[in-house]
Amino acid sequence: MKKLTTLLLPSFILFFAVYCFADKKGSVSSENINVIVDGNAFRDTSVYKMSEQTKYFSVKEIAKIYSAILEWKPVSSQVTIHLNNRKIDIKANSAYVVFGRKLKKMSLPSRLIKNDIYIPPEILTSPEFAEIAEADTKWNSSASVLNVTHHSNISSVRYFTRSESTQVLVQLDGPLSYTVSKTSGAVVLKILRGKIQPDSIDVTNGVIKDIHYGTDGRSAVVKINLEQMPKLVKTSTLTKPDRISIDIIHSKNIDLSSLKEKIISESEEDYIVQDHNKQESDLTLPEEYGQAQVSEFVSEIENGKNNQDLLNIPVTKFEHANIIDDSYMIVDDAESAVEILTKTSDDNKSYHKRKKIIVLDAGHGGRDLGAIGPNGTKEKNINLEIVYELKSIFDRDSNYKIILTRKDDTFIPLAERTNIANKHNADLFISVHCNTNFDREASGFEIYYLSENATDSEASATATLENSVLEMEGKPNKKRALLQDMLWSMTVTDFINDSSKLSGFIIAEAPGRLKIPNRGVKQANFYVLKGTQMPSILAESAFLSNYTEEAKLNLRKFRVAIADSIYEGVVKYYAK
Repeated sequence: MKKLTTLLLPSFILFFAVYCFADKKGSVSSENINVIVDGNAFRDTSVYKMSEQTKYFSVKEIAKIYSAILEWKPVSSQVTIHLNNRKIDIKANSAYVVFGRKLKKMSLPSRLIKNDIYIPPEILTSPEFAEIAEADTKWNSSASVLNVTHHSNISSVRYFTRSESTQVLVQLDGPLSYTVSKTSGAVVLKILRGKIQPDSIDVTNGVIKDIHYGTDGRSAVVKINLEQMPKLVKTSTLTKPDRISIDIIHSKNIDLSSLKEKIISESEEDYIVQDHNKQESDLTLPEEYGQAQVSEFVSEIENGKNNQDLLNIPVTKFEHANIIDDSYMIVDDAESAVEILTKTSDDNKSYHKRKKIIVLDAGHGGRDLGAIGPNGTKEKNINLEIVYELKSIFDRDSNYKIILTRKDDTFIPLAERTNIANKHNADLFISVHCNTNFDREASGFEIYYLSENATDSEASATATLENSVLEMEGKPNKKRALLQDMLWSMTVTDFINDSSKLSGFIIAEAPGRLKIPNRGVKQANFYVLKGTQMPSILAESAFLSNYTEEAKLNLRKFRVAIADSIYEGVVKYYAK
């Protein structure tokens, strides 16, 4: 009997521990975490501490993040996650997980507490989960950041405006078949087997109101809502890289220089509120646990109830726009396919007698790391990637010649960057940076031009931070200091007004593309701008210190949008 008691005691203790763990809700503590889904904040998510080192996720909350449907089987204490027509089976208090038909053992078991199952992060970051969810998941325990990026084969949707036409370019990872049709007040592009992260772009250029896109079933849909009836719509494909081009030929030419005033006149506060509302409605919330049969869940998935119905997105009513009817034609013009960037329109000919020389400066580099995000992103790397996106787009425009202050991870003194621009007799100097702040909530895009007096205390702090690299350069000699003072007076005299105008055109392009707060145009005493013998600006593209914007900066489509904003601002500046 004593021997039997000895054998049963450990089992009883284990059973008692599991019972207490499963039934007492107070046995775990929770803390809010930052969840980023495709560069957008997903709010109200927690991580649950089983111990000081061990953290778990609620399956209910995970289902919301991935837009999954849950099926609870009380008899077997098992939950099935239905996702993308596939399933994941997780049994309570077991380390085994079934991904589709593949059984895999995790290093930690799932846990049942009250009416919820908690799972270790290892499940989410596994390649098996990534395959079923069609998304890559990264969990940074020390920073409490969960970053989810869905797989796609369409990298970006872009647009470029000229007086006679607007071009929408959809950049692909490889060739894909497509169809183009028209509905009332809109042009609809359907890309077969396309996958794209859902988003939208506010255009408001007098011809296009906005562009919505996302995955609908087995196709990607791009919907272009119109404000003006086009004369003609031409479609074509471009290569290197693969792109689908939709050229909307305007029924009447538009004044490029007037677009800045139109966009800036819109309420910035209203824009930010709309943006927050949009982020919260991007993801479809799943049903809570229920007793429904598998067949009911599958039928919902097959019927596409979890997909965004892009074809039903509201469009501009004809009577509220400059559209009379939709009698315009859509033609395939593959033989004469050409990017709008390579063409010189009539409104450009007068000032493009020679190529404009633009010096692009990727801030920081080498031993100067710049800001570092909470997830470890280095500013110097992001700046260089944005500059290369900018170079790529300017290089395709025959009106410009581009010079880079640095082409790799090299430390370049601030004065040397200025000297490069002056030596090449540049027409513009554009320095690209990422912002940072002790306040993790600080966010947005802003443009600076030179002034001895900062616009406000935040502008002064930003300039102080960017100028701190001077400590790495050593003390300037008297000759260089004298030269800088002399060049400063020249800058004030000749180039400040032009720098202000250029800043205005760029800041007008950013809000609709970037979907982050527009912090406007500011002034501060940036050493890198001091002494430039041409209009010069410094772009703070987003805040690396902000969890969401750090994730956005790591997405190529966001860096492309930054580049497009700067490029289009330059084009409209010269059109003016």
